[in-house]
Amino acid sequence: MHENGAQNGSLGSLDIGAILRIVEEVPPSSRLFQRCRELLKDKLEIGPSYPKATGPRERRFLTIGMSSANDYDGFYFTIQAIRLYHPEILNDVELLVIDNGSELSCSNAMKDLENWEHLNFRYVPYRTHQSTAVRDLIFREATGEFVLSIDSHVMFEPGALARLIEYCREHPQSNDLLHGPLLSDALGEGSVMGVRFDPIWEGGMFGQWGKDDPGMSADEPPFEIGMQGLGVFGCRRAAWPGFNPRLSGFGGEEGYIHEKIRRAGGRNLCLPFLRWMHRFHRPGGARYPNRWADRIRNYMLAYDELAIDPAPMIGHFEAHIGKEETQAAVRAAQAEIDGPFHIFDAVFCIIRDDKPERWAAIEERIRMLQIDRKVRRFSAAPTPLNPHIGNVLSHRRIVAEAKLQQLNSIVVFEDEGQLPADALAEIALSLGELEGREWQLSFLDGPAIAYHHSVYDAILIAIPEDPFLVARLVRTLERGSGESMRQMLRLLGVQTAEERDAFAPPHPAAAISVETYGLAEQG
Repeated sequence: MHENGAQNGSLGSLDIGAILRIVEEVPPSSRLFQRCRELLKDKLEIGPSYPKATGPRERRFLTIGMSSANDYDGFYFTIQAIRLYHPEILNDVELLVIDNGSELSCSNAMKDLENWEHLNFRYVPYRTHQSTAVRDLIFREATGEFVLSIDSHVMFEPGALARLIEYCREHPQSNDLLHGPLLSDALGEGSVMGVRFDPIWEGGMFGQWGKDDPGMSADEPPFEIGMQGLGVFGCRRAAWPGFNPRLSGFGGEEGYIHEKIRRAGGRNLCLPFLRWMHRFHRPGGARYPNRWADRIRNYMLAYDELAIDPAPMIGHFEAHIGKEETQAAVRAAQAEIDGPFHIFDAVFCIIRDDKPERWAAIEERIRMLQIDRKVRRFSAAPTPLNPHIGNVLSHRRIVAEAKLQQLNSIVVFEDEGQLPADALAEIALSLGELEGREWQLSFLDGPAIAYHHSVYDAILIAIPEDPFLVARLVRTLERGSGESMRQMLRLLGVQTAEERDAFAPPHPAAAISVETYGLAEQG
């Protein structure tokens, strides 16, 4: 290790590049590997600026989760209100927050709650895309048998959560979606503001608060409703039907998720004792995007999924925001639905956070294909010592995200400075060859890879999450190439898109194993 290491990405007088080459060659079980690992800690992969997810905690009966974006005050008082006014439930609950793109100061403050004593709390950052439908992740990340999703600015009447737990224990196989009455800010007698949503279009939203008796007793029996606002809703975790993963931005879930529950054999119930209040006013303004085009798109996607006529929705928006703006949004959504990318639950783009100008260029190109609201921006794993490591890690993490979210199939493309203006159009043309075929993994024309859910587990087994072990995998890859993951997958015998049977299952998923990569002896 030479003394000029400081000029070559060094650690003091040690040459980091030389240390990395040792990591690539020596067995992971050796003392030399472990010593090099210590030296390269926090150097091989530059950690994200935002906090990492909390590790596993003790499993509890009920998970109470929320998705929050720059709403620390609401989040803080919601958590503390549960602790102050519902102490009898704390041994039965897991508290979970999905941080959906907060600013760093807000993220750090939320993360800090994991250090509080006597609090079973988990922090999970999620920044790939922002949407009210990200609440789906609450059910994916939850460990409780039952899950209650709440807005990050909600409080419950004392005793309500204890009665909810009692109800759920008495109905362990329930397939129902559970709601409760919304209370007005006035509180007091006659303060029930809404026990349901009536199926009425108003103000750019499907559903308006409905009530029969504002003085309804909390002791009345549960009753079935058509739909309800989603400030508070819950169900048995295994019965959750999921939001359409294509939804983005704000709105469109009310009514849609209730119809999915009914079609799955469940009911939408109002539990009169589950009384809650919601902070609606935001003097400082909303801290998340709320665009009419997003809302129209979400309704179009939801209605397409459920085969519901969108005409009443379109007519309402034409009256509410104008025909021209409405029709433009409808055309864009319909073009996306009719387009070749619609067969995939999600489209990811790996992008370097230190190169924002690249994202701006890609946005323009994906907008031409009318999938700009579908593409999820995925921050590349920063591994400046060897970009191959970060590229392979990024693909693996996307596959892990797809598995967690139960995405049926995805497309991943990269920005390596090699994305010509016609690349996405070429990808779109090649996607047509996948329809009607059985496939697991495909190299598409242009810098993109399509993954089917049947290959997720095989990839997650074959490629470790540990960047030091990935460094050993990529040591044989061609330096300077922007196709790291393609090279890696070719080691498994996967054929390229130009070869004869590229779209047939190229390799049995079970064969994509640790042994394939020669990792068995490395432990």
